[in-house]
Amino acid sequence: MNKLQGYLGILATPIKTSPPFPEKAFYAYLSAAGKNLGIPVYVFLPNQVDYTTKTVIGYLYRNKTWVKKKLPFPTLVYDRCSNRKVYGKYIRKIKTIPSITFLAHVLPGKWQNHQNLIQHPGLIPYLPATEVIQSMETVKRWLDDYGSVVIKPVQNSLGVGVIKVTSLVSHTVEGRDMKNKIFHKNFSSRTALIKWLKEAISGNNLIQPYLDLSTPEGDPFDLRVLVQKNETGRWQETARAIRAGVCGGLTSNLCGGGKAYSADAFLQKYFPEEQLVTIHQNIDYLVQEIPPFIESKHGRLAELGIDIGIDKKGNVWLIEINSKPGRASFRKVDGGAFYNKARLNPLKYASYLARRRAAERS
Repeated sequence: MNKLQGYLGILATPIKTSPPFPEKAFYAYLSAAGKNLGIPVYVFLPNQVDYTTKTVIGYLYRNKTWVKKKLPFPTLVYDRCSNRKVYGKYIRKIKTIPSITFLAHVLPGKWQNHQNLIQHPGLIPYLPATEVIQSMETVKRWLDDYGSVVIKPVQNSLGVGVIKVTSLVSHTVEGRDMKNKIFHKNFSSRTALIKWLKEAISGNNLIQPYLDLSTPEGDPFDLRVLVQKNETGRWQETARAIRAGVCGGLTSNLCGGGKAYSADAFLQKYFPEEQLVTIHQNIDYLVQEIPPFIESKHGRLAELGIDIGIDKKGNVWLIEINSKPGRASFRKVDGGAFYNKARLNPLKYASYLARRRAAERS
């Protein structure tokens, strides 16, 4: 494998810790593995770039500790930065540097992703009906049509701020607040419910029909499929795992108290073999079609977490795609057999891009 001329910079989210970024264990792994692959790695922050001296404040992992040092611009960037509202302007400026190549461009919000996905006719049957909430009149209309709906912030992830609203015999709201705390509220009427919603939700939100994506015992679950580009620049499936949330909850994210399970063993408990064949065919179709199609609409990507729901009838639904996917679920299933591969593939793809850059300039 050719040695990278320069550095792979991991663009991280600034936080108030020492060192000042999250995912330290993941970045330490990438730093150690990069050394073995001939890919020098450092971590840097979007607001610590000096365009005059063409340097950044970087964090090198040496002898099991992080060392802060002024370093030259990276050659390649692995973008893991969240909070685009705050740091988007910094990242856009970094992208104007001609000598830097980003491994991937982070996907936009849920609504833009939906608008891209519905342009693929084959994906439409898997996409829940979706609309941007313009006013409480939108919510009233959807409640009239469906009885139960889900409201999601356009930008947030990890299940934060996702709520289920029901207005049939009873009038209830349940889900996770913006601090990721589970809550449940009952109202005496739809009018009281709508009044609470008007005060409680802010920013841009989507509304969808509520899909019962839970086990007979009431545990919400979804299937996370990780697809990544490999050392030849081609898409491949790395692993899949079930994420099951707490009983009676709304989302299945591990950070909200959920657990991870081997996909095959979990699904076999709840669906007969004949139905599983169809379920897996539908999942395989989504995994095959989504990465190249969404990349054609958006621009270069390196990896995607594809979140798939399966309702009690065995219908398969595309819930979300994420270009900065977590990997925790793969450490917890199948003896961690695919965990290191899930972590290593971004470096292998970086090596591919480095070789391609060298070939183009020779």
